[in-house]
Amino acid sequence: MKVDQVKSTIFLTIFVLTSAILAWGVWNNYKPQVIYASCTDIAEKTTNLRKSKDIVEVGEGEFDSVFNNCLGDSGYFAK
Repeated sequence: MKVDQVKSTIFLTIFVLTSAILAWGVWNNYKPQVIYASCTDIAEKTTNLRKSKDIVEVGEGEFDSVFNNCLGDSGYFAK
């Protein structure tokens, strides 16, 4: 009975450690991709709104400016 309890404790510990390592990897690798995709979408929609509102053509620099501001505000570069 004692051996089974020790085995189950060891297996539970290994399971929890493995889950924690996998969760940490997903958090650190997936979060930047979500931020990048969201900022791309925000910059695209912002420049499209400005294009439809203004008569002047909005250039690629406008998209880059909005995109970089979004990434900076979200903490994307804070690594």
